[in-house]
Amino acid sequence: MLSLIQDNQQLSFLIGLIVFVMIFLWMLQHSVIEYGNRVRTQLLDYGRALERRFGIKQRLAQLKISYPKLYHFFWQRLHIEHFYGLPLTALVLVMGYVLSLFVGLVEDVVTSESIVAMDHFVSQQMSVMSDSGVIDFFILITSLASTPITALVMVLTTLLCWLVGQRYLIIGLLIATLGSTGFTFLSKMLFQRERPIDILLHEATYSFPSGHATICVALYGFIAYLSIRFSTDFMRQIRIGAVTIFLCLLIGLSRIVLNEHYLSDVMGGYLVGTLWLTVAISVMEWISAKNKINWAVAWSQPQRHLLWFGAACVLIGAVIYANLSQFPLLY
Repeated sequence: MLSLIQDNQQLSFLIGLIVFVMIFLWMLQHSVIEYGNRVRTQLLDYGRALERRFGIKQRLAQLKISYPKLYHFFWQRLHIEHFYGLPLTALVLVMGYVLSLFVGLVEDVVTSESIVAMDHFVSQQMSVMSDSGVIDFFILITSLASTPITALVMVLTTLLCWLVGQRYLIIGLLIATLGSTGFTFLSKMLFQRERPIDILLHEATYSFPSGHATICVALYGFIAYLSIRFSTDFMRQIRIGAVTIFLCLLIGLSRIVLNEHYLSDVMGGYLVGTLWLTVAISVMEWISAKNKINWAVAWSQPQRHLLWFGAACVLIGAVIYANLSQFPLLY
């Protein structure tokens, strides 16, 4: 194995990149667990202080008298005690920022020769590893975002939400998955970008943006959001987030290694998935503000067993799909 890595610079770089990301995420989650609560408390204190100062400042006080509705609107946007205040403001800003990034990426893909050149350079480097033993591993990873497996995950998640009596959560799941999938399909039809020449797996759709990268962020990101909201353990919440980010990065990397997509395709998929994940979270928090979702619901032992059984089914299904249902061109 060591000699294989030494003889293949691309493989060495790939393994080094994965190790670097793992170390970075571990250090990040450790820092957040260590200092997160302290920073969050300080930010909340600063937010409340800002609200108090916002109310007594002379010019703003004059604005309150002269334009009470305008003042009330802006004051509500900074309120941190309910969803319609600062949380909704932050979500809208995130959605706008992600959408602007996607529009900028589209413009670069269409007009920038440097982006296209970078895409083709990365694709050529990945072509060198077409006979590498890591290909089987990345076929397994990419299967986790395939249509059959994501459909299975959606069915199991819907079933769990129904059994625990939180049926409104299914709305968010459908928004994240169907919304992102529809957006990606329309984008593919609009841009009609061809896939890399040295593609390793049969694909019939266009390249930009990556559907696998989109759905992994939208679906697994939404499941991570639910897990974080149901959990009361801050350390567990951070670890769930870190594991989900690493999984999404691996799936995106698998699309590049297998030459299914260009680098910019995967970046576009991440942005589309993040956009619709943010929309779904916004809707869930809006419904939660109406007290229609019980995040403190007690999970019974059979429900926990069903959760782990579902996870096992997904992993087994991914292994079967990777080995039987996909037909790599390199074989």
